[in-house]
Amino acid sequence: MNLKIGQINKLEVLKETDIAYTLTNGTDEVFLHFNQTPRHLKVGERVNAFLYYDQKKRLCATLETPLITTDKYGFVEVVEISTGGVFVNIGINKDILLSKDYLTLSQNGWPKVGDKIPCILKVKTNQLIARIVNKNDNIEQPHLLNVGSNTEGVISKLSPNGIGIYTDDFDFVFIHQSLLRKNYRLGERISFKVINVNQNNEYNATTIQNKEFSRLTDSDDILNHLKANGGVMHLGNASTPEEISKVLHMSKSAFKRAMGNLYKQRLIEIEDHKTILK
Repeated sequence: MNLKIGQINKLEVLKETDIAYTLTNGTDEVFLHFNQTPRHLKVGERVNAFLYYDQKKRLCATLETPLITTDKYGFVEVVEISTGGVFVNIGINKDILLSKDYLTLSQNGWPKVGDKIPCILKVKTNQLIARIVNKNDNIEQPHLLNVGSNTEGVISKLSPNGIGIYTDDFDFVFIHQSLLRKNYRLGERISFKVINVNQNNEYNATTIQNKEFSRLTDSDDILNHLKANGGVMHLGNASTPEEISKVLHMSKSAFKRAMGNLYKQRLIEIEDHKTILK
């Protein structure tokens, strides 16, 4: 079969029956019901048709334009919760299952009706399903955020280490668990403050309010920076005051006191130009 399921195909109207059209790519044929087209079609006409499986797992077409496809990601709204996962509205007449395989083990972490979650489609054994996007999808990030800026995003990943978020522009942001103040769910929209951009050009952020953040000690600042960057900081005993100020916004004397405190607690290993979290 040369038809691309879960994508928009350029097809020709082969024939018309009492209830539907038959579309073809010259080799394969697919059913297009009259209620899936906004106008009358002519035999021989070429149309852009999205292909999906109906509830009986039959391949069919619609001229409605989907919000997401198997090669196009976007935010889709949760419209129903079921035991097998949640259903999302992708802009066609059939809601698509976001399987529990892509959700958390506990339903407490599942999206709620009305949440909008970043997804892409996937074909799975005569079924079209949705899944939450991830970094392996090679999403092109616009990098529109600045360190110190406050913004919002939707939670797309929950892990023991923290949460992953996509902004409306699909910049990916990670918040370490030490910088969270509550438990969250997938699809939840939250506000956060960007505190760092790591070596992979990914953002690290915090949900701690400014009045709380200002009460953190210099040692806490260093620990949070280490945790947000995989346990490694490219500052150490030989770092200059300018290097320290650029990364941590503190003086070298304050840096040395804080580092000494963490070293005494056996929380870090210090090298000339690197610090490692134990």
